[in-house]
Formats: sequence, C-alpha cells, structure tokens
Amino acid sequence: MAIDNYLLTLIKNTGKTFNITPIIGSLSWKDSLDTLGVELSFSKAHSDEKYLAGYDVIEVGDKTILTNNGNEVFRGIITDEDIQGRTGRSYTAYDYMFYMNKSKTDPIQVNKEAASQAITRLCQKLNIGIYSIPHISTKIDAIYKDKTFAEILLDILEQATNELGIKYKAEMKQGKLFIAKHTDLVINATYQMSYNTPAFDVGKAIGSVSKQRSIGDMRNSIIVTSSEESDLGVKALVKDSASISKYGLLQENVSVDSKDFPQAYNIAKNKLTELNKITESTSIELLGDDRVLSGRILYITEPLTKLSGAYLVKDVTHNYSNKIHKMSLTVESKVM
Repeated sequence: MAIDNYLLTLIKNTGKTFNITPIIGSLSWKDSLDTLGVELSFSKAHSDEKYLAGYDVIEVGDKTILTNNGNEVFRGIITDEDIQGRTGRSYTAYDYMFYMNKSKTDPIQVNKEAASQAITRLCQKLNIGIYSIPHISTKIDAIYKDKTFAEILLDILEQATNELGIKYKAEMKQGKLFIAKHTDLVINATYQMSYNTPAFDVGKAIGSVSKQRSIGDMRNSIIVTSSEESDLGVKALVKDSASISKYGLLQENVSVDSKDFPQAYNIAKNKLTELNKITESTSIELLGDDRVLSGRILYITEPLTKLSGAYLVKDVTHNYSNKIHKMSLTVESKVM
C-alpha cells in the first residue's frame, strides 16, 4: 500500500497523449452488480480566454486511463460532456463494457458448449480481449438473436449460477474481459494517510453507516417448470417448511428448457439457497481502496450495527477530492 498518486491520461484518436491531472477538479468512479461496466466522472475549469485555449483538449470520443502509482484503475472512452456556462465542463467516461452494452451482435448459436468455452468463442468472434475466464462447466444450448454481448454474457452466467450455485462477476480489466467467482474476490481493504504512517484496515474504521433488513425478496419455495407453454408439469419443487411456517409462503417459479430438466432439482435447490433469507443491505462510508469494486468480498467490523465478517459489495462509488480518497458502498448479507 502507498499514498494515493492518481494520474489521468487523455488519449486522442491520433495516439497523442495528455496528462490532464493538473486541470481536473472532482474525480469519481462507480460500478454496481446491477450493471456491467464502470463509470468515471470528472470536472475541469474552462475559459474561452485565448491564453487558456491550449488546455481545452478534451473531446467526446477520446480515450482515458486512470492510474494510481502506476497501477491501472480505469480504462475507457469519454461518452458525455456537460457544458456549464463559460467556466465549467464535466465529463463522463465508461470502460469498454460500454460497447458490449450498446452494440447488438449477429445471430449466435451455442450448441451444448461449456459456458466458459461459449464465452471465449463469443469474445473471439467480436474481437474482445480476454484477461481471464475460469472454467465453467454448465452446458449452454441456445440461439441468441437481437441481443447485445452483455445480454448474452449475463444469460450464460445466470444459467451457470442456477445450475452450479456459484455467482460470477464479469468486468473489464485493462481493457479485457475478466470473469471470476465472487468467492475468489476477497479484499482486505487498506488506506495509508501519509508516508510516515502505516496503512490500516478500513473495514475497522467505518464512517457513517445505515442498515436495512427485509423479507421483501425472500422466497422459501421454488418450483421449476418448463418454458414451453403447453407443458404444465412441475419438474422440481424445493421448499423450507420452517421458513414458510414463520414468514408465510413466498414462492418463486423458475422456467427452464427441456435440456435442463435433468438439473431441475439442483436449480431449485440452488435458487432456494440464494433467496431463502432475510435480505440485509448496509450502506457505509470508508476511506478508499481502488481494489474495492462491486462483486468483491470485504471484511467489515462495526459494533453498532453488529457487522462482523465478510460481506458482498453490491455497489460502490469512489470519490477523490483534496487528496482524500473516500468510498460509499452498499454491502449485502454476510457471505463467508
């Protein structure tokens, strides 16, 4: 761990680069499990005075890379410019998931391929670089039409989660696709205030905190049925009688294709394990660590709300201002 030293580099389509760190003001980046991709925002002062014209180099479509002590934090494309009168500009950039969320592919058929193999083949077809993808054994048999890469990717990973009971995180890393199990993304987040003080565990130095508990998303009975409208049979039923007795019947219906009938019981069991619980959502503020992104598992200790252990980061917003790095995040129920 070292003192934060951020560098924001602008890359023009010609390949020419500019260090724009000295001219930006606020800097933030965020991501969420509910969306694919990281969003970066920054602002800069603006003037139409002639002697400052050379500093007005940022344009929509430019690439940008954010590093901290040489380690890449973000890489993406500037997609939006907000002009605030004569004196201010703010910009939004997205990592390269932007294209995967926006661009629809040609029709693609996946014929009983392992999920990881199907994703690899899709990346090769669309010229998407791969950072790393774990082996995912679930067999995928589907035809995708009028879909974006992101929609196809999420569908494949959802099928794998339903069958295997393993949750995966997909994101871009150094401009390439990175997929990992949530349980392989454990972070011991730290922060170093100054050169002459040691780094400390931010999970034990929490700022503001709020916590909500709800059974609104609980499901204590899972039925698996066919996706074919003419087939009304139940392929599997798994339920928790004790939970039903306490909270009442909260049932979920999962529709599957005929090829997945042999896995119907596993699908129902894994879905019950996922949903049969009181949802806890906690919002906290911490000093920042670049490694904390959605899908990470973070160790937290907070006596007031009785937080203790490993929690899944649902979403996080990093803010860097006045040389202080803070992050606001939402974490879900203890996962380890």
